[in-house]
Amino acid sequence: MASSPYLGGNLCRERAGLTWFEPLEPLAGVARLVMTTRIGGMSRAPWDSLNLGYHVDDVSERVRMNRRAVQSALCGDGLPLLDPVVGEQVHGAHAEKVGSLHAGARWESQERSLVATDALVTRTPRLPLVTMVADCLSIALVDGEQRVAAAVHAGWRGLADGVVEAALTTMTTTWDTDPADVTAWIGPAIGPCCYEVGAEVAERFPAAVTEDHGALHLDLRRAAQQRLSAAGLIGENVMGLDLCTSCHPDLFFSHRRATREGNAVTGRQALILWLDPTAEAIRL
Repeated sequence: MASSPYLGGNLCRERAGLTWFEPLEPLAGVARLVMTTRIGGMSRAPWDSLNLGYHVDDVSERVRMNRRAVQSALCGDGLPLLDPVVGEQVHGAHAEKVGSLHAGARWESQERSLVATDALVTRTPRLPLVTMVADCLSIALVDGEQRVAAAVHAGWRGLADGVVEAALTTMTTTWDTDPADVTAWIGPAIGPCCYEVGAEVAERFPAAVTEDHGALHLDLRRAAQQRLSAAGLIGENVMGLDLCTSCHPDLFFSHRRATREGNAVTGRQALILWLDPTAEAIRL
């Protein structure tokens, strides 16, 4: 990894024992983003090591320490960030507007806030929006003109039910976002190489499914790109980190891989997105 840090416009960074990916350039010129890996942290197998999910039966205090380590590492750039905000992800399509009063919500514990929320939308600078994943897509949406950002959790159910469209609608109706001004960044997720689905799932995404020896394989990334295009995003404004979570056990947690290996649980990595008024390209 150290010998080849660039992956499609993204950089692999290390700090304080943690490893993450981030775009070389601020999204839409106004937002910063990091995609954590499983490297670093205190959790033990099968959540080893940087598990950021409280809801997967890991020891809560280990998760809390892992989250604090990530927050501390991000602040190592001298960033005066508010406490991150997390929604209760339920594979739904609800998008919620959040602001400074939501800072820290569900970050230190699983409090009863932002229930059944799979997309977070904000115009508040330096408020980190967090999306947890372990095969599902994490999608960042940033409007550089209106300075609005959204972090979206999109498994096949949420994608089919319109979670991407819900986030964009919230941006549009609240802050007059034009989808043509939106930049999208799609994080690592299970790839079609490893994602065999049944006919009931495949029929929801007819243009993103391939058949191999009678088995149906869903390309979640392609399905999301199609949804974003249909919603009005420009193709050149859709980017990301195209790595399969199931194929990279050294970097990412994968629910499908864990199940295949006989583990009932696994950890979660996170996309963390925030608006940064002073955002600049990474200087190497």
